[in-house]
Amino acid sequence: MTSRLPSNLSPCPDRYARAPLVARGGPAPHTRLYPPSAALYGAVMAVVSRDIRHVPLTDAQRLSHFPASPVVCLTVYQGFDVGLVHDTPAGARWTPHGTRVTLSGSQSMPTTTWATTGGRGVMVCFPANVAKILFGVNLSEIQDRFVCAWAALANDWHPFLDAFAEAPDDAATMAVLDHYLAPRWQTLQPERSALTSLRLAGQRWVEGLAFQALQWRQTHSPRQVERRIKTHTGRSLREWQALVKTEGVFFAARDRLEAGESFDWAEMAQDEGFADQAHMSRMAKRITGFSPTEFTQRYMEDESFWLYRLWV
Repeated sequence: MTSRLPSNLSPCPDRYARAPLVARGGPAPHTRLYPPSAALYGAVMAVVSRDIRHVPLTDAQRLSHFPASPVVCLTVYQGFDVGLVHDTPAGARWTPHGTRVTLSGSQSMPTTTWATTGGRGVMVCFPANVAKILFGVNLSEIQDRFVCAWAALANDWHPFLDAFAEAPDDAATMAVLDHYLAPRWQTLQPERSALTSLRLAGQRWVEGLAFQALQWRQTHSPRQVERRIKTHTGRSLREWQALVKTEGVFFAARDRLEAGESFDWAEMAQDEGFADQAHMSRMAKRITGFSPTEFTQRYMEDESFWLYRLWV
């Protein structure tokens, strides 16, 4: 996918620069993944917090790599400027988000961000269907974009965004989410079900979408069904299925790593339902930007892969 680059680009580290893990024994980034409270089960997949205000990181270590993903995120940036890294003919260039809180839609390609200094960031992750009904957003309008949350959401959401932007620590952030989101979610989904496993969250979302497509096919042509799915979710059912299937490779690789087992990529490709190893490698690179072998090395060694280590 191509898009016109913004005009306010500034030099930054190469997005593929190696970023060694912070040395043990010294100050380390505060990096946490929190499950939702009981009141927000089904609405929030997870809350990710990272605080690097008191850690001396190099420019490359302030890069962050993110996969292509079906997740919709609301992210606050405290005390630093964060933005996307772009590849240009003149080299890597960076453009700040220009807001303290962004709303980002599903991403069809891997992204890389860079922070100019240390700061604190918190990312709240929502299933796409929940974001659509909870915030009243058009998913196709925020797909592959990071937009100002105050501009994207209705005025009655602004007190929540103000409180979210100012919450000083993780406990305060979780309290803000409960105070503002839980009542609305309980009204919308009084009999919600708990999504307690990150491993299954994407799979359940796609299974539900496939069931919806099956229902629509009873009264609509295949082309109409595909158009409705893309309008409803921002991308095609096949694209959603490919994202979730490839995500399964990351979880399987993590399991083997923790068990001290060797990686047999051909066997893993077969186990996860790919046509062959080459097919799996192409999909992994499409989602992460790296081949499975390089991704595994960076997952273990690079500070900038902190989100993968936290999530997978």
